[in-house]
Amino acid sequence: MASNEGGRWDVGAKENSVYVSRVSGDDEKVIEDLLSPEEARKIAGLLTKYADKAEESEKSEDSEDSKDSKDSDDSEDSKDSKDDEDSKEDEDSKESEKSDA
Repeated sequence: MASNEGGRWDVGAKENSVYVSRVSGDDEKVIEDLLSPEEARKIAGLLTKYADKAEESEKSEDSEDSKDSKDSDDSEDSKDSKDDEDSKEDEDSKESEKSDA
């Protein structure tokens, strides 16, 4: 049996089959089925496959978020550096204007 936010999965062996039932948070049966052992193994494989994909997707989102954060910091540093260069150029042009006058 596995819990899942307000509902649960009931799984067991019944005769020569695997019993699967999804019960809602209100204790209502949503799904109930008997699977052959082969079907149960195939479903287990699919669940594992997609659980792995979901984890990988979550990890890549986390690494992209940290990369985005680093890129944002880098762009701020770059912007600050650009602002410094602009203000220096403004000062240089003002001094040049003074000497021309």
